[in-house]
Amino acid sequence: MQSLISPESNMVLFFVVAGAAAFGIYSEHKKWFGKLSGILVTMISMSLLAMAGVVPVASNPNIKVDVYELVFSYFIPISIPMLLFSSNIVKIVKESGKLLVAYILGAIGIVLGCFLAFNIINLGPDSGKTAGVIAATLVGGSVNFIAAAEALNFSTNPLFTATIAVDNFVSNLYTLFLFLTPSLLFLSRFFVKPKAENRVEESSAKKAEYPITMERIAVSVFIAAFIAGAGSFVSPYLQSLLNTDINLSILIITVFAVLAANLFPKQLQPLENTAFSVGLWMMYVFLAVIGAATNIQQIFSIGPAVLAFYLTIMVFHFLFLMALAKLFKLDVYEVVISSAANIMGPSVAAPMAASMGQKKLVTPGILVGILGYVIGTFIGVSIAIYLS
Repeated sequence: MQSLISPESNMVLFFVVAGAAAFGIYSEHKKWFGKLSGILVTMISMSLLAMAGVVPVASNPNIKVDVYELVFSYFIPISIPMLLFSSNIVKIVKESGKLLVAYILGAIGIVLGCFLAFNIINLGPDSGKTAGVIAATLVGGSVNFIAAAEALNFSTNPLFTATIAVDNFVSNLYTLFLFLTPSLLFLSRFFVKPKAENRVEESSAKKAEYPITMERIAVSVFIAAFIAGAGSFVSPYLQSLLNTDINLSILIITVFAVLAANLFPKQLQPLENTAFSVGLWMMYVFLAVIGAATNIQQIFSIGPAVLAFYLTIMVFHFLFLMALAKLFKLDVYEVVISSAANIMGPSVAAPMAASMGQKKLVTPGILVGILGYVIGTFIGVSIAIYLS
């Protein structure tokens, strides 16, 4: 079905995407929807527009949308360095501890949930391969989905397109649920009290000392683009050296950004507030496009089996994390951010941490999400081989 705004209407489409991001940010600032996150408002807005046929669906493989590709290709690589200007590698090692524990627990929950879903839901003769591909994408991300599918010769399977459609739909719904979780008071008994040290609030003196200026915006974007360019340049050589098809550019960009922040902390300090604000806006725009990936028609056309498989894994994953949260002294933010890193990867975990005020969990969220890229394909293929 042709959308009201055609995929070729680049400026109109970018206006809508930027408008959804602005609407989410403004609504959160004005408290229009209570405690509802601005990112949640942004994603829901674009989801509704996509489902209503106003904008093209981002997950439709049959259409090329230049605006969506622009956002996917440039906004994440450039925004990640800007969100990391204030990172300190010594603190990261210390602060990643709890989030790393939560992430590993979440990955275990996904693997166990995958075996549970396999035993109660029949996806046909290729159930094992389908389970492996789903596990790969939930532990890692879409990169692992494609890599595992290629490794298992699943890309020509009739369930391939259906699984992609369900993956987009269910992952978006789950992300929206995670944004709501901290406000669900009846769940608070399962978590320890939120840690005050993770909520880094900049003092008014610091903001006054380093206000957002045109010069700081220009320099911040320049440095971030330089880091992103360097990471993208080095990535193919490292992939060739390691003999892997996994795109390592986000990992390398993150490493370069952290190195820059630790090698030049005094030079980057005046840019921190400016860079974080611009980077977070770019993340909002990216998540608006993610919201447009919901394709409800495709979900209904392929039957409930794959959908039920995904839901079984995700429900078990979340319940598993909740059941162990107090034992491992995890608060609600550590659980939802690590879960977002599991299900949606670092590109969602980072802005989720930032929007929830957990600025000290932004870098660990990216790092554990990238860990998923590293282990996701291996886990998925191993599960597929075991179950087939």
